[in-house]
Amino acid sequence: MTVESIENYIVPDVLEPGLTTVFCGRAPSPESARRRAYYAHFSNKFWEILAQSGLTDRQLKPEEFPLLASYGIGLTDINKLESGSDHELSGSGDNPWALQAKIERFQPRVLAFNGKNNFRMYSHAIHRTAKSVTVKFGEQSKLLSDVTEIWVLPNTSARARASWDSEIWFDLAKRHTDLRSQFTQDY
Repeated sequence: MTVESIENYIVPDVLEPGLTTVFCGRAPSPESARRRAYYAHFSNKFWEILAQSGLTDRQLKPEEFPLLASYGIGLTDINKLESGSDHELSGSGDNPWALQAKIERFQPRVLAFNGKNNFRMYSHAIHRTAKSVTVKFGEQSKLLSDVTEIWVLPNTSARARASWDSEIWFDLAKRHTDLRSQFTQDY
């Protein structure tokens, strides 16, 4: 396990207590690194699907990512130190253990992986699953913790269009809304 300093993060986390859903990618794209904003490439569907599914009330600009906390949403990556597509990364910045520590600390109700490969990397390291495990989109019921549900979503990158399915994102949006309303009713 490596120790990483948040000063070295290419794009800072959006993490705080009380979040309902935290989205996790692998690493910022080169455009995201340049702009210091999540999902900043014009062809990435992330901000569009958040608005379409009702997770946000409008389509936010990538530079507005800190506003997501007001929607009960957080953001992080498995690799906070490198940028690029999966095939461009050395992997030296991959740190699923740091991700797990963040989830244990902030205890969101949902950890949602933007793509199957991100989930496989996390699951292999933390839950000791096989690297080649078959993963279906949606809630990963076998890996539920006491606090945080784990979801796998179709990747919003243009390179993953072949597996795009917005329905799973709408399912997650409904779950997010239900959990968020439960939380506000409890307090």
